[in-house]
Amino acid sequence: MKKENKVITFTSDFGFEDGWEAQCKAVILSIIPSVKIIDITHQIPSYDIWKGSFILSYALLPFSPAIHLAVIDPGVGTKRRPIVIKSKMGDFLIGPDNGLLIPAARSLGGIDKVVEITNQTLWNHPVSSTFHARDIFAPVAAYIARGFDINKVGKEILENSLIKESWDEPKIKENSILAQVLDIDKFGTIRLNIKTDLLKKIGVKIEDEIYIGVYKIINKRKSKYLGDIAYKNTFNDIDRGSPLLLVDSSNYLSLAINMGSATKKYSIKRGERLFLKIK
Repeated sequence: MKKENKVITFTSDFGFEDGWEAQCKAVILSIIPSVKIIDITHQIPSYDIWKGSFILSYALLPFSPAIHLAVIDPGVGTKRRPIVIKSKMGDFLIGPDNGLLIPAARSLGGIDKVVEITNQTLWNHPVSSTFHARDIFAPVAAYIARGFDINKVGKEILENSLIKESWDEPKIKENSILAQVLDIDKFGTIRLNIKTDLLKKIGVKIEDEIYIGVYKIINKRKSKYLGDIAYKNTFNDIDRGSPLLLVDSSNYLSLAINMGSATKKYSIKRGERLFLKIK
């Protein structure tokens, strides 16, 4: 056994009404009573792998290195694989092979190793065909937290065999970016698949007076011009009711309205694409 890891984060779409998250915690604590279990959220909309993977992509970094249990699993009981990903920062991500874990693994330095969970001696028996979170993922997370060797959890599989994340990577051409909307938060702020390091790569600095032309892609031949929008540090750097682009707390570039809703103003939904041209 290696050194114990004292923190397991837990993310799911279970909610709190039916006691499912509590059952998973009971299994974990029966194996490693000393561990601290941190709930990231259990309020992901049902079956919403996209939303779950987005939240994991930025919420896990403060806990690194840790064990991360994440279960949004509409394919439970099918041939989809249960997996453990070891990140290059030393984290372990446990959950289904459905794209959920990939963005988080990239945020944690990238993927070092992937193992398919096949060692049934670690499972909680009898295994329910509809509750792998309790009977497979939770106990495996607990044993890894105790220091159990990942190589004994199951067989190593290739990274390129994994189901990919739901969204695309941004496409860069000179001073322009083809972006995709990853999320709309509760304030109506539109988060894009662009992080700070990408902005720096193309020379965008917050101290400069920068305006970015924003176009909503309608189809391959048509787009809608939304305006030249200021890139600012925070909401109050712009007049109330005015639009701005900023990097929010999730470290993603976001289109926002100071004290208003960008998604309502521009009628933009998750998954849509925007073309950004740096002025």
